[in-house]
Amino acid sequence: MIIAHLSDLHLGYRAFGNVEQGRNIREADVARAFHQAIQRVVEIAPSVVLVAGDVFDRPEPPHSALVALAQGLQSLREALPDTPVLMAAGARDTPAGSADPGALAAFDTLPGVEAVTATTRSIHYSRLDLNVVLVPHRSTIQGPRPLVEPNPDARWNVLVGYGSVDREKRTLVSNALVSDALLSLDSDDWDYVALGHEHFRREVASGVYYAGALERVGATPWEEAAEEKGFQTCDLESGQVRFHPIHGRPVVSLEPIPFEADRPERLRERVREVLLEVPGGIEEKIVRIRIQGLPAERMDLLDGVLPEYRRRALHLEVQLDDEPPGHLSQDVQLSRRLASKLVERLAGENQNFDALVELVQDCLPERQR
Repeated sequence: MIIAHLSDLHLGYRAFGNVEQGRNIREADVARAFHQAIQRVVEIAPSVVLVAGDVFDRPEPPHSALVALAQGLQSLREALPDTPVLMAAGARDTPAGSADPGALAAFDTLPGVEAVTATTRSIHYSRLDLNVVLVPHRSTIQGPRPLVEPNPDARWNVLVGYGSVDREKRTLVSNALVSDALLSLDSDDWDYVALGHEHFRREVASGVYYAGALERVGATPWEEAAEEKGFQTCDLESGQVRFHPIHGRPVVSLEPIPFEADRPERLRERVREVLLEVPGGIEEKIVRIRIQGLPAERMDLLDGVLPEYRRRALHLEVQLDDEPPGHLSQDVQLSRRLASKLVERLAGENQNFDALVELVQDCLPERQR
C-alpha cells in the first residue's frame, strides 16, 4: 500500500511585488508547483494522500489560494475517487482566535477529505486496514494535550503531525515559545510518521520524515537554492520511500564578491562577470549577490549595472556583508539573519503570533546545525 506525503504547500504566498495579469508571480509559482504535485500524485495513484501542515501561507489566505486548493482537491477526487485526502493544519493555517477554525476547516466538509484544524483526530479505514492519526497545530498549543495512540486493530498505523522534533528524546514538540514534548515518535508504534513545518526534506528518525516544501518560500529562498523540492511516497509493505521532485522557479545564490577599496571601479566588472557566469543566465530567476566590505553609502558604485540585470531577473537582491562571514561570531550571524527576516515578515499582511514565533525558532542556534 502506497501513501503520498506532501507538506508546507504555502498556497497564497506572495513576495517581491512582481505582478502578471493582476496576480503576484510568486503566488502563481506556488500554485503551479501544487498542481504539478497533484498531477504526479494522480499518476502514482496512492491509497491515501497526506498533507502535513501549512496548506496556506497565512490564516486568512487570499481567495485565489482557496480556489487553487479547491481545484487540486477536485482533480484528485475525480481521478482517484477512492483515495482519501487527509490534511492537518499547521501554524500558518491557524488563526490567533481559538474560536476561529480557519479557512482550511471549510474543506473538511468535502467527501473523501479530512481537514483537521482544531483537535487531534483518529481515522480508521477498514477497507485499507489503515489507521491515521492527525495532529493539527492548535491541538499542540492548547490543553489538554492530544491523546495520540496507534490502533492495535489496524495493520497499518500512520501519524500526521506538525511541529519540530527533539532528536535526543525522539518526540514531537510544539512551536510555542516553550518547546513542550507532545508525543513519542517511536518507530515501533508507527509504520510511517509524516511531518510538516520544516521546508527541507529529511528523515529525522527511522520512519519519521519531513517531506519539505513544494517551492522555495520564505524571506530567504537562497538558503534553499540547492535543495530539490517535491513530495515523497512510501510503500508500507516494503518500506521503500521515494522522492518525487517538482520543478519550481530557479533560485541562485552567488559566491560573495569582495570589495577592493583601492580599486572601486573593479566592483562593477566583478558583478557583471559573476552574473554572466550563471548557467542558463539569470532571466526570470531569483538571484542574490553578496558583496563583502562595501559601505552602504557606496552603493552608487552599482548604479550603472544593477538596473540592467534587475530587468532580466524576476528578483535580484544585493546583500552587503560588512565583513566576511568567517570573521563574524555565530551569534552575530544569527542576529543579523533574524533581524532581516523579521523586517520582511512584519511588513507582510495578516501575520499572526504563532507564525512569528515559528520564525524566531527557525533562527535559533540549535536549528542551524
